[in-house]
Amino acid sequence: MLYSYSAKDSTGRTVTGALDAPDERQAAQEIRALGYYPMRLDAPAPSYSEPAPSAGRAPISPGRWLLEHLLFPVWSGVGLRDLALFYRQFAAMLGAGVPIYQCLTTLDRQTSNGVLRGQIRKIAARVLSGGNLTSAMREFPWVFTDFHRAMVAAGEASGRMDTMMARLASALEQEYTLRANIKRETWYPAVTLLLSFLLPPLVLIVVSHDVHGYLVQAVYPLLFTGGVLAACFITGKLLSQFRVAFDGLIASLPGIGGAVRMVALARFARALSSLYAAGVAIPEALRFSAAATGNAYMAKRMVSAIPALQGGHGITEALSATRIFPPMVISMLGTGEQTGGLDATMDKVAEYYEQESVVRLHQLSVSLGAFAMMIAGVRIGIMVLNFYTGYFNKMNDMANPDGP
Repeated sequence: MLYSYSAKDSTGRTVTGALDAPDERQAAQEIRALGYYPMRLDAPAPSYSEPAPSAGRAPISPGRWLLEHLLFPVWSGVGLRDLALFYRQFAAMLGAGVPIYQCLTTLDRQTSNGVLRGQIRKIAARVLSGGNLTSAMREFPWVFTDFHRAMVAAGEASGRMDTMMARLASALEQEYTLRANIKRETWYPAVTLLLSFLLPPLVLIVVSHDVHGYLVQAVYPLLFTGGVLAACFITGKLLSQFRVAFDGLIASLPGIGGAVRMVALARFARALSSLYAAGVAIPEALRFSAAATGNAYMAKRMVSAIPALQGGHGITEALSATRIFPPMVISMLGTGEQTGGLDATMDKVAEYYEQESVVRLHQLSVSLGAFAMMIAGVRIGIMVLNFYTGYFNKMNDMANPDGP
């Protein structure tokens, strides 16, 4: 098959040409073998573009619309661990030569998550009726994200679905490990903050049996704070502009912001590595990788480099102009761009920032835990002081019933 391409040479000059290769992955490898860095690869083969959201879909009921636009963006019902296992099993069966439809029917029986099982069943029906796997997955974008579908589309275009599924499973397993580390390091300060709300006002019940005072000083503030946090989370999921502003604020906070940026950069590097190795065009790979960061503010800054890439600039130059990447990342991007090994370079970046984020989160956990303990101590001290002040005032009133 004849592929046309646009690439960069070692001096940064744009070169174009055409070559014959059995699939896109082999074409990309041949371009790198020529000493060029591929920027765009075109062929009369299935592309990564997807139909508009309304194309090929029957009208949906108002209830279904509410679920898709209000509930599923907040809670999909499918965990990251379930998805990683799904792709890992899919890759194993494809590697053994099992057809895609049979893989899906087997996974339908093996998957323990009921929500994911229902979605697999519907995807299998679409594939059986002649649709491709990428388009079928697009029916559930809150579970199978742009990053997932780009990897699957690359596998369909190259004929190496097993490899792409295995890469996708590995990426999700790394993300699951990263999230587990975040949860482990933030568990202690979260529990300490919770107890700082609930424990100090217990003095009111123990000393004066004032249940109403406990509700006012402990339970009501806790419910209010939890409601505000839940409202911010849901609003951020549903309103992109609010989320950009909120994520930008979090990323700029002293202490917390550094850990947030490290986690986002680790996710970006991991996704870019996988997509580049899959042969996805650099502008598309950058857009999907930015979405994988989990930080809307940083993602917006990252995708601002896409016009420069489309205009012929190198990825190092384009991303450096965003001023969101540390010098180390820019340096390693330049190395990967010059050598054609951007996937391996980004893997190293991801490993570094994953390790550094764990260290930073641990330091933050200790600091927040100590801060929460200090808050609890101050609240207890104030309540004890108020109690004894009121107690001595009552004793003084009893000793001097007629006043001064």
